[in-house]
Amino acid sequence: MIQLRPYQIEAVRKLREGFAQGHIRQVLVMPTGAGKTATFSEIVRLASERGTETLVLTDRIELFKQTFAAIARAGVKQPNVAMVETFANKMKRGEVTPPDLIIADECHKANFTKVIEAFPFAKVLGITATPIGKHFHKLYTNIVQPIDIPELIADDYLSPCKGYQMQDDLSDLQLGRNGDFTEESQYKHYNNSRLFEGVITEYREKGHGSTVVFNCNIEHAVNMTREFRKAGIESECITSFTPKQERERILSAFEQGLFPVLNNCGILTTGWDCPRVETIIMNRATTSLPLWLQCCGRGSRKHPGKTHFTVLDFGLNFNRHGLWHEPRNWTLDPPKKKKKGTDIAPVKECPACGMMVAASSALCECGYIWPRKEKPLLQGTMVQVADIMHLNGLRVGDLDLDELKALQDRKVYKASYIWRIVRSRGIGAIEKYAQLCKYSSGWVYRQKMEMQNSKYNDYRIKIAG
Repeated sequence: MIQLRPYQIEAVRKLREGFAQGHIRQVLVMPTGAGKTATFSEIVRLASERGTETLVLTDRIELFKQTFAAIARAGVKQPNVAMVETFANKMKRGEVTPPDLIIADECHKANFTKVIEAFPFAKVLGITATPIGKHFHKLYTNIVQPIDIPELIADDYLSPCKGYQMQDDLSDLQLGRNGDFTEESQYKHYNNSRLFEGVITEYREKGHGSTVVFNCNIEHAVNMTREFRKAGIESECITSFTPKQERERILSAFEQGLFPVLNNCGILTTGWDCPRVETIIMNRATTSLPLWLQCCGRGSRKHPGKTHFTVLDFGLNFNRHGLWHEPRNWTLDPPKKKKKGTDIAPVKECPACGMMVAASSALCECGYIWPRKEKPLLQGTMVQVADIMHLNGLRVGDLDLDELKALQDRKVYKASYIWRIVRSRGIGAIEKYAQLCKYSSGWVYRQKMEMQNSKYNDYRIKIAG
Protein backbone atom coordinates (compact mmCIF):
# COMPACT_ATOMS: atom_id res chain seq x y z
CA MET A 1 0.00 0.00 0.00
CA ILE A 2 1.33 3.46 -0.97
CA GLN A 3 1.70 6.07 1.78
CA LEU A 4 0.07 9.22 0.42
CA ARG A 5 1.04 12.78 1.23
CA PRO A 6 -1.59 15.03 2.91
CA TYR A 7 -2.54 16.85 -0.31
CA GLN A 8 -2.85 13.53 -2.17
CA ILE A 9 -5.25 12.26 0.51
CA GLU A 10 -7.19 15.51 0.14
CA ALA A 11 -7.36 15.00 -3.64
CA VAL A 12 -8.83 11.50 -3.22
CA ARG A 13 -11.40 12.83 -0.76
CA LYS A 14 -12.49 15.68 -3.03
CA LEU A 15 -12.81 13.40 -6.04
CA ARG A 16 -14.97 10.94 -4.10
CA GLU A 17 -17.14 13.85 -2.99
CA GLY A 18 -17.38 15.03 -6.59
CA PHE A 19 -18.60 11.65 -7.80
CA ALA A 20 -21.11 11.52 -4.92
CA GLN A 21 -22.42 14.95 -5.94
CA GLY A 22 -23.13 13.72 -9.47
CA HIS A 23 -20.00 14.80 -11.33
CA ILE A 24 -19.58 11.76 -13.57
CA ARG A 25 -16.49 13.16 -15.31
CA GLN A 26 -13.82 14.98 -13.26
CA VAL A 27 -10.30 16.29 -13.80
CA LEU A 28 -7.51 15.96 -11.24
CA VAL A 29 -4.87 18.64 -11.77
CA MET A 30 -1.48 18.10 -10.15
CA PRO A 31 1.88 19.54 -11.28
CA THR A 32 4.68 17.38 -12.62
CA GLY A 33 6.42 15.85 -9.61
CA ALA A 34 3.38 16.06 -7.31
CA GLY A 35 2.69 12.32 -7.51
CA LYS A 36 -0.30 12.01 -9.86
CA THR A 37 0.34 8.30 -10.44
CA ALA A 38 0.49 7.50 -6.72
CA THR A 39 -2.74 9.43 -6.17
CA PHE A 40 -4.81 7.72 -8.84
CA SER A 41 -3.27 4.35 -7.93
CA GLU A 42 -4.91 4.73 -4.52
CA ILE A 43 -8.20 5.50 -6.28
CA VAL A 44 -7.83 2.28 -8.31
CA ARG A 45 -7.13 0.34 -5.12
CA LEU A 46 -10.20 1.72 -3.36
CA ALA A 47 -12.32 1.03 -6.44
CA SER A 48 -11.07 -2.56 -6.69
CA GLU A 49 -12.04 -3.19 -3.05
CA ARG A 50 -15.63 -2.27 -3.98
CA GLY A 51 -15.57 -4.48 -7.07
CA THR A 52 -15.51 -1.53 -9.47
CA GLU A 53 -14.23 -2.42 -12.95
CA THR A 54 -11.55 0.21 -13.58
CA LEU A 55 -9.75 0.93 -16.84
CA VAL A 56 -6.56 3.03 -16.77
CA LEU A 57 -5.52 4.48 -20.15
CA THR A 58 -2.13 5.87 -21.16
CA ASP A 59 -0.75 6.92 -24.54
CA ARG A 60 2.98 6.24 -24.10
CA ILE A 61 4.70 2.91 -23.49
CA GLU A 62 6.86 4.50 -20.76
CA LEU A 63 3.74 5.72 -18.94
CA PHE A 64 2.10 2.33 -19.41
CA LYS A 65 4.96 0.55 -17.66
CA GLN A 66 5.22 3.16 -14.91
CA THR A 67 1.46 3.12 -14.28
CA PHE A 68 1.15 -0.67 -14.27
CA ALA A 69 3.98 -0.97 -11.71
CA ALA A 70 2.57 1.80 -9.48
CA ILE A 71 -0.92 0.29 -9.35
CA ALA A 72 0.56 -3.13 -8.58
CA ARG A 73 2.54 -1.55 -5.70
CA ALA A 74 -0.72 -0.07 -4.41
CA GLY A 75 -1.97 -3.62 -3.87
CA VAL A 76 -4.13 -4.19 -6.96
CA LYS A 77 -3.41 -7.74 -8.13
CA GLN A 78 -4.54 -7.52 -11.76
CA PRO A 79 -4.64 -3.85 -12.80
CA ASN A 80 -6.45 -3.16 -16.07
CA VAL A 81 -3.99 -0.77 -17.74
CA ALA A 82 -4.03 -0.27 -21.50
CA MET A 83 -2.59 1.91 -24.24
CA VAL A 84 -5.44 4.03 -25.56
CA GLU A 85 -4.97 3.11 -29.22
CA THR A 86 -4.70 -0.61 -28.41
CA PHE A 87 -7.89 -0.44 -26.35
CA ALA A 88 -9.68 1.52 -29.08
CA ASN A 89 -8.83 -1.20 -31.60
CA LYS A 90 -10.12 -3.91 -29.26
CA MET A 91 -13.22 -1.81 -28.73
CA LYS A 92 -13.91 -1.80 -32.49
CA ARG A 93 -13.63 -5.58 -32.54
CA GLY A 94 -16.01 -5.92 -29.60
CA GLU A 95 -13.35 -7.49 -27.37
CA VAL A 96 -13.77 -5.29 -24.29
CA THR A 97 -15.99 -5.24 -21.21
CA PRO A 98 -17.59 -1.86 -20.41
CA PRO A 99 -15.70 -0.32 -17.46
CA ASP A 100 -17.33 1.32 -14.46
CA LEU A 101 -14.49 3.85 -14.08
CA ILE A 102 -12.09 5.20 -16.72
CA ILE A 103 -8.88 6.94 -15.68
CA ALA A 104 -7.13 8.83 -18.49
CA ASP A 105 -3.52 9.76 -17.70
CA GLU A 106 -2.27 12.96 -19.43
CA CYS A 107 -5.86 13.78 -20.38
CA HIS A 108 -4.94 17.17 -21.89
CA LYS A 109 -4.37 15.09 -25.02
CA ALA A 110 -7.62 14.63 -26.93
CA ASN A 111 -6.91 11.05 -28.06
CA PHE A 112 -8.78 9.64 -25.03
CA THR A 113 -12.07 11.24 -26.07
CA LYS A 114 -13.20 8.45 -28.42
CA VAL A 115 -12.94 5.85 -25.64
CA ILE A 116 -14.59 8.08 -23.03
CA GLU A 117 -17.54 8.88 -25.28
CA ALA A 118 -18.00 5.19 -26.13
CA PHE A 119 -18.99 4.51 -22.48
CA PRO A 120 -21.43 7.30 -21.52
CA PHE A 121 -22.42 5.61 -18.23
CA ALA A 122 -18.87 5.13 -16.94
CA LYS A 123 -17.38 7.49 -14.40
CA VAL A 124 -14.30 9.26 -15.77
CA LEU A 125 -11.25 10.71 -14.04
CA GLY A 126 -8.86 12.70 -16.21
CA ILE A 127 -5.35 13.26 -14.85
CA THR A 128 -3.14 16.13 -16.03
CA ALA A 129 -0.80 18.91 -14.93
CA THR A 130 -2.29 21.28 -17.53
CA PRO A 131 -6.03 21.11 -18.29
CA ILE A 132 -5.74 22.95 -21.59
CA GLY A 133 -7.71 21.89 -24.64
CA LYS A 134 -11.00 22.48 -26.46
CA HIS A 135 -12.31 19.13 -25.23
CA PHE A 136 -12.15 19.86 -21.49
CA HIS A 137 -15.27 21.95 -21.02
CA LYS A 138 -17.20 19.52 -23.24
CA LEU A 139 -16.18 16.36 -21.37
CA TYR A 140 -15.68 17.31 -17.71
CA THR A 141 -17.87 19.06 -15.13
CA ASN A 142 -15.58 19.32 -12.10
CA ILE A 143 -11.94 20.15 -11.54
CA VAL A 144 -9.91 19.24 -8.43
CA GLN A 145 -6.60 21.06 -7.85
CA PRO A 146 -5.34 20.16 -4.36
CA ILE A 147 -1.95 21.88 -4.59
CA ASP A 148 0.20 24.04 -6.87
CA ILE A 149 3.91 24.37 -7.56
CA PRO A 150 4.66 27.23 -5.09
CA GLU A 151 3.21 25.17 -2.23
CA LEU A 152 5.11 22.06 -3.32
CA ILE A 153 8.35 24.05 -3.24
CA ALA A 154 7.51 25.65 0.12
CA ASP A 155 6.73 22.23 1.62
CA ASP A 156 10.05 20.85 0.26
CA TYR A 157 8.45 18.39 -2.15
CA LEU A 158 9.94 20.04 -5.26
CA SER A 159 13.13 22.00 -5.99
CA PRO A 160 13.04 25.74 -6.70
CA CYS A 161 13.94 26.91 -10.21
CA LYS A 162 16.38 29.52 -11.53
CA GLY A 163 15.52 30.58 -15.06
CA TYR A 164 17.65 32.19 -17.75
CA GLN A 165 16.48 33.24 -21.20
CA MET A 166 18.44 33.93 -24.36
CA GLN A 167 17.30 37.08 -26.16
CA ASP A 168 16.83 36.12 -29.79
CA ASP A 169 14.90 37.10 -32.89
CA LEU A 170 12.45 34.28 -33.61
CA SER A 171 10.49 36.06 -36.32
CA ASP A 172 11.58 33.40 -38.82
CA LEU A 173 9.65 30.67 -36.96
CA GLN A 174 6.37 29.63 -38.60
CA LEU A 175 3.23 28.27 -36.98
CA GLY A 176 1.86 24.93 -38.16
CA ARG A 177 -1.70 23.64 -38.28
CA ASN A 178 -1.41 22.33 -34.73
CA GLY A 179 -0.74 25.85 -33.47
CA ASP A 180 2.91 25.22 -32.57
CA PHE A 181 6.04 26.27 -34.42
CA THR A 182 6.85 23.96 -37.31
CA GLU A 183 9.70 21.51 -37.04
CA GLU A 184 11.10 22.73 -40.37
CA SER A 185 11.31 26.41 -39.39
CA GLN A 186 12.78 25.57 -35.97
CA TYR A 187 15.42 23.29 -37.46
CA LYS A 188 16.39 26.00 -39.94
CA HIS A 189 16.71 28.51 -37.09
CA TYR A 190 18.47 26.39 -34.47
CA ASN A 191 20.67 24.05 -36.46
CA ASN A 192 23.73 26.24 -37.04
CA SER A 193 27.18 26.69 -35.57
CA ARG A 194 26.38 30.03 -33.89
CA LEU A 195 23.55 28.56 -31.81
CA PHE A 196 25.45 25.33 -31.13
CA GLU A 197 28.26 27.44 -29.70
CA GLY A 198 25.80 29.57 -27.72
CA VAL A 199 24.21 26.55 -26.05
CA ILE A 200 27.57 25.10 -25.06
CA THR A 201 28.88 28.45 -23.79
CA GLU A 202 25.81 29.05 -21.61
CA TYR A 203 25.88 25.46 -20.39
CA ARG A 204 29.47 25.92 -19.21
CA GLU A 205 28.68 29.23 -17.50
CA LYS A 206 25.30 28.50 -15.94
CA GLY A 207 24.60 24.77 -16.22
CA HIS A 208 25.45 22.30 -13.47
CA GLY A 209 24.98 18.64 -12.70
CA SER A 210 23.08 16.21 -14.90
CA THR A 211 21.59 18.10 -17.84
CA VAL A 212 18.71 17.30 -20.23
CA VAL A 213 18.50 19.11 -23.58
CA PHE A 214 15.19 19.34 -25.48
CA ASN A 215 15.86 19.89 -29.18
CA CYS A 216 13.49 20.58 -32.08
CA ASN A 217 13.85 17.32 -34.05
CA ILE A 218 15.89 14.13 -34.30
CA GLU A 219 18.61 15.50 -36.57
CA HIS A 220 18.98 18.56 -34.36
CA ALA A 221 19.36 16.35 -31.28
CA VAL A 222 22.00 14.23 -33.02
CA ASN A 223 23.91 17.30 -34.19
CA MET A 224 23.75 18.94 -30.75
CA THR A 225 25.17 15.76 -29.20
CA ARG A 226 28.03 15.81 -31.68
CA GLU A 227 28.80 19.47 -30.85
CA PHE A 228 28.90 18.76 -27.10
CA ARG A 229 31.35 15.95 -27.74
CA LYS A 230 33.51 18.14 -30.00
CA ALA A 231 33.66 20.61 -27.11
CA GLY A 232 34.96 17.86 -24.81
CA ILE A 233 31.65 17.35 -22.95
CA GLU A 234 30.37 13.78 -22.67
CA SER A 235 26.92 13.57 -24.21
CA GLU A 236 24.46 10.92 -25.42
CA CYS A 237 21.27 11.15 -27.47
CA ILE A 238 17.90 9.41 -27.34
CA THR A 239 15.39 9.58 -30.20
CA SER A 240 12.42 7.53 -31.38
CA PHE A 241 14.89 5.59 -33.56
CA THR A 242 17.08 4.55 -30.62
CA PRO A 243 16.78 0.74 -30.15
CA LYS A 244 15.13 -0.30 -26.89
CA GLN A 245 18.25 -1.94 -25.43
CA GLU A 246 20.43 1.05 -26.33
CA ARG A 247 17.89 3.46 -24.86
CA GLU A 248 17.87 1.54 -21.58
CA ARG A 249 21.68 1.53 -21.50
CA ILE A 250 21.86 5.30 -22.07
CA LEU A 251 19.18 6.13 -19.50
CA SER A 252 20.75 3.83 -16.91
CA ALA A 253 24.18 5.41 -17.39
CA PHE A 254 22.74 8.92 -17.18
CA GLU A 255 20.74 8.14 -14.06
CA GLN A 256 23.94 6.87 -12.44
CA GLY A 257 25.73 10.11 -13.33
CA LEU A 258 28.19 8.45 -15.72
CA PHE A 259 27.90 11.29 -18.26
CA PRO A 260 26.52 14.84 -17.83
CA VAL A 261 24.44 15.79 -20.90
CA LEU A 262 21.50 13.88 -22.39
CA ASN A 263 19.97 15.15 -25.65
CA ASN A 264 16.49 14.26 -26.90
CA CYS A 265 13.64 15.75 -28.94
CA GLY A 266 10.49 15.02 -26.95
CA ILE A 267 11.14 11.49 -25.71
CA LEU A 268 11.73 12.54 -22.09
CA THR A 269 8.75 14.85 -21.56
CA THR A 270 6.59 12.27 -19.77
CA GLY A 271 6.97 8.85 -18.18
CA TRP A 272 10.57 9.37 -17.06
CA ASP A 273 11.82 10.57 -13.69
CA CYS A 274 15.44 11.29 -12.84
CA PRO A 275 15.77 13.30 -9.60
CA ARG A 276 19.48 14.01 -10.19
CA VAL A 277 18.69 16.32 -13.16
CA GLU A 278 19.81 19.84 -12.25
CA THR A 279 19.76 21.67 -15.59
CA ILE A 280 17.15 21.81 -18.35
CA ILE A 281 18.15 23.32 -21.70
CA MET A 282 15.13 24.26 -23.80
CA ASN A 283 16.81 24.35 -27.20
CA ARG A 284 13.59 25.07 -29.04
CA ALA A 285 10.51 27.26 -28.92
CA THR A 286 6.95 26.11 -28.26
CA THR A 287 3.51 27.67 -27.98
CA SER A 288 2.40 24.70 -25.87
CA LEU A 289 2.16 25.47 -22.15
CA PRO A 290 1.79 21.74 -21.28
CA LEU A 291 5.01 20.92 -23.15
CA TRP A 292 6.86 23.82 -21.52
CA LEU A 293 5.82 22.82 -18.00
CA GLN A 294 6.56 19.14 -18.64
CA CYS A 295 10.06 19.87 -19.94
CA CYS A 296 10.89 22.18 -17.02
CA GLY A 297 9.38 19.69 -14.59
CA ARG A 298 12.02 17.08 -15.48
CA GLY A 299 14.39 19.01 -13.23
CA SER A 300 12.03 19.63 -10.33
CA ARG A 301 12.47 16.42 -8.30
CA LYS A 302 14.32 16.56 -5.01
CA HIS A 303 17.72 14.89 -4.76
CA PRO A 304 20.42 14.82 -2.05
CA GLY A 305 22.67 17.87 -2.32
CA LYS A 306 20.41 19.54 -4.91
CA THR A 307 19.46 23.08 -3.86
CA HIS A 308 17.67 24.10 -7.07
CA PHE A 309 17.49 23.36 -10.76
CA THR A 310 18.28 25.67 -13.67
CA VAL A 311 16.41 26.26 -16.92
CA LEU A 312 18.31 27.73 -19.88
CA ASP A 313 15.66 28.86 -22.36
CA PHE A 314 16.70 29.46 -25.97
CA GLY A 315 13.14 29.82 -27.30
CA LEU A 316 11.72 32.88 -25.47
CA ASN A 317 9.43 30.42 -23.71
CA PHE A 318 9.60 32.30 -20.41
CA ASN A 319 8.13 35.33 -22.19
CA ARG A 320 5.43 33.17 -23.76
CA HIS A 321 4.41 31.06 -20.76
CA GLY A 322 5.84 32.64 -17.61
CA LEU A 323 7.91 31.04 -14.90
CA TRP A 324 7.60 27.31 -14.29
CA HIS A 325 6.73 27.91 -10.64
CA GLU A 326 4.10 30.62 -11.06
CA PRO A 327 0.73 29.80 -9.46
CA ARG A 328 -1.90 28.81 -12.02
CA ASN A 329 -5.60 28.67 -11.23
CA TRP A 330 -7.13 26.25 -13.72
CA THR A 331 -10.80 26.26 -14.71
CA LEU A 332 -13.09 24.35 -17.08
CA ASP A 333 -14.42 27.55 -18.65
CA PRO A 334 -14.79 27.27 -22.43
CA PRO A 335 -12.34 29.32 -24.50
CA LYS A 336 -13.63 32.81 -25.20
CA LYS A 337 -14.69 33.45 -28.76
CA LYS A 338 -14.02 36.75 -30.48
CA LYS A 339 -17.17 38.44 -31.70
CA LYS A 340 -17.03 39.42 -35.35
CA GLY A 341 -16.87 43.11 -36.03
CA THR A 342 -15.87 44.07 -32.48
CA ASP A 343 -12.17 44.68 -33.18
CA ILE A 344 -11.17 48.32 -32.98
CA ALA A 345 -7.91 49.97 -33.84
CA PRO A 346 -5.75 50.59 -30.74
CA VAL A 347 -5.21 54.20 -29.70
CA LYS A 348 -2.93 56.12 -27.36
CA GLU A 349 -2.99 59.46 -25.58
CA CYS A 350 -0.62 62.24 -26.54
CA PRO A 351 1.29 63.20 -23.36
CA ALA A 352 1.59 66.82 -24.57
CA CYS A 353 -2.00 67.73 -25.51
CA GLY A 354 -4.07 64.74 -24.35
CA MET A 355 -5.52 63.98 -27.78
CA MET A 356 -6.20 60.34 -28.66
CA VAL A 357 -4.38 59.19 -31.78
CA ALA A 358 -3.73 55.86 -33.49
CA ALA A 359 -1.29 53.67 -31.54
CA SER A 360 0.91 53.38 -34.62
CA SER A 361 1.34 57.16 -34.95
CA ALA A 362 4.76 58.66 -34.27
CA LEU A 363 3.63 62.31 -34.63
CA CYS A 364 0.69 64.12 -33.00
CA GLU A 365 -1.12 67.08 -34.63
CA CYS A 366 0.22 69.30 -31.83
CA GLY A 367 3.76 68.50 -32.96
CA TYR A 368 4.71 66.02 -30.23
CA ILE A 369 7.03 63.26 -31.45
CA TRP A 370 6.99 59.95 -29.63
CA PRO A 371 10.49 58.77 -28.63
CA ARG A 372 11.90 55.88 -30.59
CA LYS A 373 11.40 52.53 -28.89
CA GLU A 374 14.51 51.13 -27.31
CA LYS A 375 15.53 47.49 -27.26
CA PRO A 376 16.49 46.86 -23.64
CA LEU A 377 18.33 43.63 -24.35
CA LEU A 378 20.72 42.81 -27.15
CA GLN A 379 20.16 39.72 -29.25
CA GLY A 380 22.39 36.93 -28.02
CA THR A 381 22.26 38.01 -24.36
CA MET A 382 21.30 35.42 -21.74
CA VAL A 383 19.45 37.05 -18.85
CA GLN A 384 18.06 35.72 -15.61
CA VAL A 385 14.27 35.64 -15.54
CA ALA A 386 13.01 37.41 -12.45
CA ASP A 387 10.39 35.95 -10.14
CA ILE A 388 7.88 38.77 -9.71
CA MET A 389 4.99 37.06 -7.93
CA HIS A 390 6.18 38.45 -4.58
CA LEU A 391 5.46 41.97 -5.89
CA ASN A 392 1.71 41.30 -5.98
CA GLY A 393 -0.17 43.89 -3.95
CA LEU A 394 2.69 46.39 -3.67
CA ARG A 395 2.56 49.91 -5.11
CA VAL A 396 4.76 50.48 -8.15
CA GLY A 397 6.12 53.63 -6.58
CA ASP A 398 7.59 51.60 -3.71
CA LEU A 399 9.70 49.34 -5.96
CA ASP A 400 13.44 49.65 -6.52
CA LEU A 401 14.94 49.87 -10.01
CA ASP A 402 15.66 46.14 -10.24
CA GLU A 403 12.02 45.36 -9.46
CA LEU A 404 10.80 47.93 -11.98
CA LYS A 405 13.03 46.32 -14.61
CA ALA A 406 11.56 42.91 -13.76
CA LEU A 407 8.04 44.27 -14.35
CA GLN A 408 9.17 45.72 -17.68
CA ASP A 409 10.98 42.56 -18.79
CA ARG A 410 7.91 40.44 -18.00
CA LYS A 411 5.66 42.99 -19.77
CA VAL A 412 3.40 43.51 -16.76
CA TYR A 413 3.43 47.23 -17.65
CA LYS A 414 4.47 49.07 -20.77
CA ALA A 415 8.06 50.32 -20.88
CA SER A 416 6.88 53.94 -21.31
CA TYR A 417 5.03 53.72 -17.97
CA ILE A 418 8.07 52.27 -16.17
CA TRP A 419 10.27 54.98 -17.69
CA ARG A 420 8.00 57.71 -16.24
CA ILE A 421 8.51 56.22 -12.78
CA VAL A 422 12.28 56.14 -13.33
CA ARG A 423 12.31 59.75 -14.57
CA SER A 424 10.39 60.85 -11.47
CA ARG A 425 13.39 59.78 -9.39
CA GLY A 426 15.86 62.07 -11.08
CA ILE A 427 18.89 61.92 -13.37
CA GLY A 428 20.79 59.47 -11.15
CA ALA A 429 17.97 56.93 -11.40
CA ILE A 430 17.82 57.36 -15.19
CA GLU A 431 21.53 56.66 -15.56
CA LYS A 432 21.43 53.65 -13.25
CA TYR A 433 18.39 52.21 -15.05
CA ALA A 434 20.20 52.62 -18.36
CA GLN A 435 23.05 50.51 -16.97
CA LEU A 436 20.65 47.84 -15.71
CA CYS A 437 18.89 47.58 -19.09
CA LYS A 438 21.99 48.16 -21.23
CA TYR A 439 20.34 51.20 -22.81
CA SER A 440 22.31 53.56 -25.01
CA SER A 441 23.40 57.09 -24.15
CA GLY A 442 20.71 58.24 -26.59
CA TRP A 443 18.05 56.75 -24.35
CA VAL A 444 19.51 58.58 -21.35
CA TYR A 445 19.48 61.87 -23.28
CA ARG A 446 15.83 61.43 -24.34
CA GLN A 447 14.75 60.61 -20.78
CA LYS A 448 16.43 63.76 -19.49
CA MET A 449 14.61 65.77 -22.15
CA GLU A 450 11.33 64.20 -20.93
CA MET A 451 11.86 65.00 -17.25
CA GLN A 452 8.72 67.17 -17.23
CA ASN A 453 6.68 64.12 -18.27
CA SER A 454 7.25 62.13 -15.07
CA LYS A 455 3.78 61.89 -13.54
CA TYR A 456 2.38 58.39 -13.16
CA ASN A 457 -0.49 56.55 -11.51
CA ASP A 458 0.80 54.68 -8.46
CA TYR A 459 -0.95 51.39 -9.26
CA ARG A 460 -1.17 48.51 -6.86
CA ILE A 461 0.41 45.57 -8.67
CA LYS A 462 -1.85 42.74 -9.83
CA ILE A 463 -0.12 39.83 -11.49
CA ALA A 464 -2.40 37.11 -12.84
CA GLY A 465 -1.54 33.55 -11.78
